[in-house]
Amino acid sequence: MRFALALVTSVVVLGCFDPGNIDPDAGTRIRVNCDTVSTTWPALVTDLSGAVVVGADVTAINEGNLSQKSTGKTDARGIFLVDGKVVGVGAVSVTATFNGLTSNVGRFTFTPAECAGSVVEPRDLRLQLQR
Repeated sequence: MRFALALVTSVVVLGCFDPGNIDPDAGTRIRVNCDTVSTTWPALVTDLSGAVVVGADVTAINEGNLSQKSTGKTDARGIFLVDGKVVGVGAVSVTATFNGLTSNVGRFTFTPAECAGSVVEPRDLRLQLQR
C-alpha cells in the first residue's frame, strides 16, 4: 500500500512539472515567461533656445540595416518615441528636421534583452535643431 501511494504521488508531482519550461542550461534555472511588448525610447527635439519643437519630423535608422527605420513627428512635448522592435538591434542614428532646420545626429544602441525587448544606451536622446 505504501508503495502504491508513493507511486501515485510521484506521478501526480511529475505530471505537474512542465519540462518545456526549463532553459537549456541543464535545468538549473526556470525560464521566465515575459511580456514582449515593444520597448520605446524618447528622443526630445528642441530649437536653439531650448524650447521643445512640436511636429518635427524624426527619422531613426539602424546603421547596420538601413531598411529597419522608424519615422514620425514629435508630440506636444517635443518627443518622438523610437521603437526598439522596429529599428532592430545595434547602432541607430536619429535625426530631426523642422522648417528647413536639421538637428545633430543622435545615436542609440539597442541590445536584445530577456523580457525587455531591448536595452538602450543612452536612456534618452536630445536633438537640437541647427541653422
